[in-house]
Amino acid sequence: MIKEILKWRPVAIGVAMVLTLYVISDIISGITLVLPTFLLAGIAVGFIINETEKNGAINGAILGLIGGVIVNGILISMMYLQGYGDYLVSIISTCLIYLVLEIVIAAVGGVFGSLIRCEFDKSEMEEFEASED
Repeated sequence: MIKEILKWRPVAIGVAMVLTLYVISDIISGITLVLPTFLLAGIAVGFIINETEKNGAINGAILGLIGGVIVNGILISMMYLQGYGDYLVSIISTCLIYLVLEIVIAAVGGVFGSLIRCEFDKSEMEEFEASED
């Protein structure tokens, strides 16, 4: 049952999107776009899986969990290497809040992506029926 719900390839594509945009936005330019990145990746995952909103939310949440752990791990290690080791407990607690936010935002993005895919398929079906007439 889990194999039918979870689509690992779209989740991996979403994690790659999150990591790429995180490196570009936060590390290179200094402007953090982490939360919009999770929304964008969640929309992409929900669109790619082409299933119900529930499956879009589940796959988006898995994307948020995996991507959030990786991104927050990078963030914690960067803060530690910059000399903020004394504040590690507060940094970790803040990153846990970020992790919850990232999971929720990616799940919402998965639902949005599934809804966009449903509307996309409906419009294609209407165009196909109109061309047959």
